[in-house]
Amino acid sequence: MQRDGKKQKEIAEAIEVSPSTVSRELARNHVTGKRYHPLHAERRANFLKKRPSVISKFEDPELFEVVSEKLALNWSPEQISGYLWKQAGKHQISHQTIYKYLWSLDRNHPIRKAMRRSGRRNRKHKPGFIRKQAADRVSIHDRPKVASNRKRVGDWELALVVCKKSTGYLVTAVDRKTGYTLVGRCKKKSSRLVMDTIRSMFKKVPKKYIKTMTFDNGTEFFYHRLLSTWFKVKVFFADPYCIGQRGTRDQ
Repeated sequence: MQRDGKKQKEIAEAIEVSPSTVSRELARNHVTGKRYHPLHAERRANFLKKRPSVISKFEDPELFEVVSEKLALNWSPEQISGYLWKQAGKHQISHQTIYKYLWSLDRNHPIRKAMRRSGRRNRKHKPGFIRKQAADRVSIHDRPKVASNRKRVGDWELALVVCKKSTGYLVTAVDRKTGYTLVGRCKKKSSRLVMDTIRSMFKKVPKKYIKTMTFDNGTEFFYHRLLSTWFKVKVFFADPYCIGQRGTRDQ
């Protein structure tokens, strides 16, 4: 009826329910940017019946709208959950709950297709969650020649090293010209923890000696933009599998 151009009031009169009931149903069961999705509504209803613990979450139209919107933008459930928690509002949900809901949908459902990984891992093509690379990264080929030629102090190469027996990680930073090295310890391979460790490492380094930083393509450097904010430093990324581009650190 909605596809035929009927207004909510007209739909309500036709099926003998209140307009508010129609409004809630449409809000709960539409795909972001599209019209009401009846198959999705039916599957969602069945899912909520089987999993009562999720009802209080996904029956919230505003929460459902946010989750759907972020999935369409290629966000992972972990990112969506983290975003909602940072908002510190009433709309909070765990990434496990989002996953449970997604896997309840049909494989060809528009929201399910919005996921960056579906089904078992493809050995030939790494899934999006694993292949995830730093956003807005700048190639090492755009790094100033003065930095590449080791003509000044303040151009750093950074990497994450696994400690013996997997007891943690070490973040290393080597100045390309002098070889001066900074080392910081990090308990987990979390991008935010790694960034905080780097911030602590460079806390006492004069800003005039922090000009550029070069990383590999590890997901631990996903939040590199924080460094640009903290130190006003230019960040660059080496090409995948090109160890020689970061020769100072690897030597």
